[in-house]
Order: sequence, then structure tokens, then C-alpha cells
Amino acid sequence: MWITITTPALEDARVAEFITALREEALGQNQTDPSPRIIQDIVDEVRRCISFCPATALDARPDTIPVGLKPLVVEKIVRSLKARLMIALTEDERAAERLYQKRLEQLTKGDWPVDKPDTPIADAPVAPAGGVTFLGAEPRAFTRQKLSRL
Repeated sequence: MWITITTPALEDARVAEFITALREEALGQNQTDPSPRIIQDIVDEVRRCISFCPATALDARPDTIPVGLKPLVVEKIVRSLKARLMIALTEDERAAERLYQKRLEQLTKGDWPVDKPDTPIADAPVAPAGGVTFLGAEPRAFTRQKLSRL
């Protein structure tokens, strides 16, 4: 099963007032809540790693991740929201970031299990490799031999 990460998922992981503060503090004039963009950036990062392994299928919905990765992704989003406000990470959060990076590497190699997608993306046909073709190229006007007499 694949799921969409939403603000309530963040609030379930941490105190709701803390998440609200991370989302609403230090906004510029006319700036909107940055959390939807941060959430999508992290979801995209995870999906890219998953897609790197040809044996693992992605869900057709671009805003979803495997349910088994939810805790890891939610904590990464919270760390990213904290970084936006330049709040230092705790030692536990730094350890969680190292685990996150390791998990991304494992997803890329296909060494970490991924839930089957609800709606898998159909395999895209692979285009034939392109190449450069030279048709009737003119002989070179300047060569080493011709220029060596100068």
C-alpha cells in the first residue's frame, strides 16, 4: 500500500503546535506555507531512489510513498522544516538523518523491501539509443601537415 504524506501525519509524529510553528514562522510577505513543497521534495527524493532499482515499481500517483517508509519520511520532513528555521538538530535527529541517507542508498540498490504499489506505473518503452551520423563530411581544410609548413 502506498500513501500520501499530509500535515496531519506530521502532527501525529510531533506535537501539533510545534509543527504549526515550523510551518508558519518566518514567512516572507505573501509567502505561503512551505510544508507542501518540502513534503513533495522529500517524496520525490524517495521515489527517485526507489525507481533507480529496475525490480521495484512505482505507484502512478506522484505524491505517494510506500507505507513502510512513512515514519522515516515524516521525520525527514520535520528535520527539513527545522532546518528552514535554522534550528539545530539534536543528536538523535542527526542519527536519524544518517539512517535516512543509508536507507536511500539501500532503496537505490534494491536492498530494502518496498511495498507493492496500488497502481503501478506501466513500463515505458525504451527508446533506441541515439547517435551521431556524418553524411558526406567535407575533407578538413586545415590539418597538422598543412599547418606545419607555416
